[in-house]
Amino acid sequence: MSHESSDVMTSLVTTLTHEARIIRHAGLAYTRARQEVGLATVERALRGYFDWRAVAAAGRGGHGLPGIVGAWGTAELLSVNAEKWGELRVGEAGLRLELHSTPELLHYRASGVPAFALIHYRALVSALMRAADLPDDVRAGWQGDSLVLEAGQTPTPGEEARPGVPLTGEEGLALLKATSENRGALLVYLGREAEQSFGADGDLMFREAIRGFGAERGAAMRLDHLSKGLTLDLVNMMELYDSGGNEDVWQYRDEGTLTPVEWSQDCTFCPFVQPWHDLDGLRYGEIYDYEFHVSQFKAYREDIEVKWGELMSRGDATCEFRFSIPGPVPA
Repeated sequence: MSHESSDVMTSLVTTLTHEARIIRHAGLAYTRARQEVGLATVERALRGYFDWRAVAAAGRGGHGLPGIVGAWGTAELLSVNAEKWGELRVGEAGLRLELHSTPELLHYRASGVPAFALIHYRALVSALMRAADLPDDVRAGWQGDSLVLEAGQTPTPGEEARPGVPLTGEEGLALLKATSENRGALLVYLGREAEQSFGADGDLMFREAIRGFGAERGAAMRLDHLSKGLTLDLVNMMELYDSGGNEDVWQYRDEGTLTPVEWSQDCTFCPFVQPWHDLDGLRYGEIYDYEFHVSQFKAYREDIEVKWGELMSRGDATCEFRFSIPGPVPA
């Protein structure tokens, strides 16, 4: 199967932005509830998440920091050089990462929370160092509009590696699939860390974060479609969904119904589900499924009824989406 370069790039940039958006909403929800302690909770969750990913990369890439980075599997490191989002230089004893225009960094900056970018990337770089059995002290700060992170010994030109995977073709599609799968793990770490830290209050904090993520996306689609003179119905929502195009990742049965007032279809593969199983995190997946979809669809149109038959986050084989709008839809 061929994949248009522009489609893969759009999907990847959208997916990376959504990951940053989830982190931002967790940071906002957790700090509203517990101030600095809440922000520290997000950072611990990110450290756990990136440790999980770094250990997996070490298993794929062999020993040493360059091997771990080379096997990282997603674009936030592997495509920095190729897409001119900044510069990544990696050596056996350390690395230097300078970022000025990654999708995540641009999202944090545009949303008025550039400090979240520092927390995000500091957790990532420290996880790489730990996985390589190197000291994980990360020096991070802003140089103009660029975020610069250094850890260990700065690589010299003669011994450094500069990974560069473009967001195109089969390589880009592999990055997209891995990025989508990792989001399932991110949700588990954010939910579990909040719950372990704050008990029932942590559960509520996690739910608030997911509701914010869904409502923001639904409201943005609503405004976009209204500005184009489109009817707010299920055909327009689903055909113009804000995923950036991920048909090669999520899989659905061909049979189903999509009309202005009904979307009925079975999802047979969701990339989030395997990490939910691997991390014993189906509970957080079920919270995500409910809170995200209800918030997103109702922010788009308040009278959409959000229902499922089977749900993979409850251990079922499929997700049976049965969403509808009661009554006539105005033209």
